[in-house]
Amino acid sequence: MWTDRILEAICAGLLAVTVLIAFAAVIFRYVLDSALSWSFEASLALLTYITFLGAYLAARKSAHLKVEVLVARLPVAAQAVVHSLNQSIVLLIAAVMVFYGGRQVLLFHEQSTLVLELSLGLLYAAIPLSGFLIAIQALVEWVGAMRRARRGEAVFGTGDSAFSGEI
Repeated sequence: MWTDRILEAICAGLLAVTVLIAFAAVIFRYVLDSALSWSFEASLALLTYITFLGAYLAARKSAHLKVEVLVARLPVAAQAVVHSLNQSIVLLIAAVMVFYGGRQVLLFHEQSTLVLELSLGLLYAAIPLSGFLIAIQALVEWVGAMRRARRGEAVFGTGDSAFSGEI
């Protein structure tokens, strides 16, 4: 999907900038004997967004670690129950990310980093944003799995990606 490609490009761009900053920091520190005061904060901010946007992208592509060997052998109705339980846990974790991440954003939005003076709320915003996106993805996957189960198709072990256009 085009939104996946945009997010992948954003994450790739953020990673490239992070690598460039780290490389520049090493050159400045060991070759020019002058440290870049802002490199750590910039790298931390970029890695935060790479991590949380990457977690959402992994959910979209069904790339998180999973073992479906046993559950794929269950009857379709039991697979639907296990999948519903799994998606409920994912939704609970996403809700925690949204709630507590949102609290962190509100709590720290007026504070800033020492060197770059970036709002800490902006840094913490990656947590509720990715939690919200992961929650939507969990619901999309649950709806698709329930549709497959109603048709008598396997819920697990299909080899499909997390988002196969079933909505």
